[in-house]
Amino acid sequence: MPQHIAIIGAGVIGAALAFRLQGPDCQVTVIDAGTDVATDASFGWINASFYLSEDHFRFRAAGMDAYVRLAAELDLPLRQCGCLNWEFQGAEQDAFQARLEALGYAVERITKAEFQRREPAIANAPAQALAFPTEAVAEPAALRHKLIASAQAKGAKVLSGVRVTSLEGGVYTTAGIISADQTVVTAGIGSAGLLDSIGVHLPMLHRPAYVVETTRIPAILTHVLAGPMGELRQRTDGALIAPAVVSHQSNSGDTADFSAPDAADATIARLRQIIPDHPFKWAG
Repeated sequence: MPQHIAIIGAGVIGAALAFRLQGPDCQVTVIDAGTDVATDASFGWINASFYLSEDHFRFRAAGMDAYVRLAAELDLPLRQCGCLNWEFQGAEQDAFQARLEALGYAVERITKAEFQRREPAIANAPAQALAFPTEAVAEPAALRHKLIASAQAKGAKVLSGVRVTSLEGGVYTTAGIISADQTVVTAGIGSAGLLDSIGVHLPMLHRPAYVVETTRIPAILTHVLAGPMGELRQRTDGALIAPAVVSHQSNSGDTADFSAPDAADATIARLRQIIPDHPFKWAG
């Protein structure tokens, strides 16, 4: 008799687990509260060029490989567009390239002329940039919906609009108790509270963030761009998206000290400096 596995949360992790686990030996039920999902608002960049340690790099690189394998299995909304990075210059750029090459990462150094050829819409092209050709982007909302639909096609069940309230003695939900042989918690920032109900402490960092989305414009960008202005890419629907905080990778704050409209205004002003010839404003 197959195991019954309850997956709490329908973000990209829960969706991917549901797709992979559902089968002859496992019956999966995904419990989806139906509230906003962090996955849908994420930047969607698949890379290992940003890492904290060698172990973290290996983990991220393995994730990149896993996406490639999954894309070969499913028709995923994923593009291997590569990244152009000029966050560092001079000796810092040399050291950044050397570290990645020592880890076996694909890196190419390109000139200003080559940068302009690849991304002609960007003003003030850098003297040199690093190209990471194996990096990719996924459209996060479409990706998780594809995974959920593919899991359902294999027989997985999805309970939508149902919230889990406790795990003590079973999976207690707003629709009653669900019996499961195993329970997987993939509920984002709600995971810690659920695990507290069974005496399990999950240390979590809280990093509030804004990702700014512009109005849709014609296709002008090909790569993910990472420079002094922060990170930027263009979605397939034409919208530009960028994190509101340039240095968010090193941000350690647990509160946002600016409002969403202020963050969006500042981000748009920053983007207009590097893309001056294409009018856009933040969507909202």
